[in-house]
Amino acid sequence: MADEMYNYFDMLIAESPEPTAVSQRRRELASELKAISEQLIRLDADEAALAEYTAQARALRERLEGHGHRSMRDILGRLIVGKGSRQDALDMADFEILTGQGTPLSPPLELWLDGDTVRGRATFGRLFMGPPGKVHGGVLSLSLDMLMAKCQDFVTGLGMTGTLNIRYMAPTPLNTEIRFESRVAKVEGRKLLTEAKVFAGDTQTVSATGVWISSQGNYQLRDAYAHLAEPADNDRETA
Repeated sequence: MADEMYNYFDMLIAESPEPTAVSQRRRELASELKAISEQLIRLDADEAALAEYTAQARALRERLEGHGHRSMRDILGRLIVGKGSRQDALDMADFEILTGQGTPLSPPLELWLDGDTVRGRATFGRLFMGPPGKVHGGVLSLSLDMLMAKCQDFVTGLGMTGTLNIRYMAPTPLNTEIRFESRVAKVEGRKLLTEAKVFAGDTQTVSATGVWISSQGNYQLRDAYAHLAEPADNDRETA
């Protein structure tokens, strides 16, 4: 049986196929590197120990530099024409900042579709701290950018962030599962308008709205989500 081919424009945002053996090992390496970065924060070690660890890290870096990198241009070229391999799809998704499981820059933030809603969850450690014990507001802004971008899974076409408006309502704690949710507010030609919320437990800590601009003509709701064009009940009441 032929291997499944992947098309860039059919891939769900921030979601990966089942990992290959290579991708699984990359994810494990990224997890260890992230854990090392966490451990470095205010590490209480003497100069001799730090010198030893630095030499070990340098030796690993030099070994890694002995390997090449798969060409992003070639990977994207195959995916755009629908001839990407599973490894190609993984190489796109696994290194997305915050959501990719193959990068130590990721908590990771998990995103998925739940009916008409994009949902997400993440636990942010010390690497993502702003005020003591709290998640940095810029990290939350980036998370919301990724979250609301996934609303493009409800439409045809793909675009880029035009506007983000964020209201910080309460501090967001570290080392706590944080919940995210986002919905389509309106589709207006090339503009996709979205709204989002962030929760720590039952407390809403952030609200946001965003506008995405299509790079491929007008956005169109996919058939399964055509009902999202209908006004919400509260809109009907105030019309």
